[in-house]
Amino acid sequence: MGSGTQDILLTDERLNFYGKLVMPAPTQLYAAAVRKARKDIFCDGYTMGGGAISGALIRHEEKYRVMMTPDAARTIRDDLEQVKARGIEVGTEGDMKKPYLKLTLRDVDMASFKEAFTGMGYSFPEKPAVAVAVQDHGVAPKGVSDRQFRFGQFGRKIKKGATFRDFVFTKKTPEFSRVSAVIQSLNDEGYEDVLVMDTKIAGIFGGLHGEPLPAVAIDVGNGHTTAATVAEDGTIVGVFETHTADLTPKKMARYVRKLADGTLTNGEIFDEGGHGAFIREPVTPKAVIATGPRRDMALKMKMKMPVRPASPLDDVYMAGPVGMAGAYKALYH
Repeated sequence: MGSGTQDILLTDERLNFYGKLVMPAPTQLYAAAVRKARKDIFCDGYTMGGGAISGALIRHEEKYRVMMTPDAARTIRDDLEQVKARGIEVGTEGDMKKPYLKLTLRDVDMASFKEAFTGMGYSFPEKPAVAVAVQDHGVAPKGVSDRQFRFGQFGRKIKKGATFRDFVFTKKTPEFSRVSAVIQSLNDEGYEDVLVMDTKIAGIFGGLHGEPLPAVAIDVGNGHTTAATVAEDGTIVGVFETHTADLTPKKMARYVRKLADGTLTNGEIFDEGGHGAFIREPVTPKAVIATGPRRDMALKMKMKMPVRPASPLDDVYMAGPVGMAGAYKALYH
């Protein structure tokens, strides 16, 4: 799920049907509602991806009152004291005075997907498996930055010999509030078969579909770029993540080469404002694959091996959904 659109994959229990829809991300839809409002706002519901909605609410507070329940308020920041410091109140609907606009926050609007499927002439599965990709920096302890916490989770898993299935969540976890909120919101609606993945991991996994291993995969997003090296047995043996705005094709190529040969350090990425790097072992890749909305930057890298755009199922836009479907199969089949 990116900042502007939302990808969701639905499968039936036998995996003989899937549908992929690209719709405006909820954070954008909620932000539009906030910008149109000329009154106080109350938000309940669940913790969701911030971005547009967070910025819109903070700006709205300059002229109107904004009240949020604790779960909804964590959309702004996991630390509620930081939310209050931005002028947003944390409380209940009983604290409001009419008139006000009520928004119930959630990352996945299943009702809209049902309507879209019906409108296209598809029947919605009775008991679908629902796979969702989100980016969640995690609930960092006090004194630990979001960047350090997120990448610490990556590093610990890779150190133990992680494959892509180790980055899948099917149950709530105190370490990741947005992941847990997606699972809870879908469970509350009666969806029991739920899988949540990190957006970057889903894109990288899907991008490597059908590619020879070992390989390097790069997901170049609008905000963040993540690259991973994957060994011949499917084990993730290296990863780095940084902000796309800080990269050029030349700089990205240097990072990717050092990731593959095992010389890239965490400090090299973190000290330049990125999330970090972790390498378990070097690889000699048979393929270098690029995906993500800004993959053209990766395709311009000058490497010994040509960089190819990921096109699982012959569709460059299917990397994330194919990654989620592959993770589901790895878990249950």
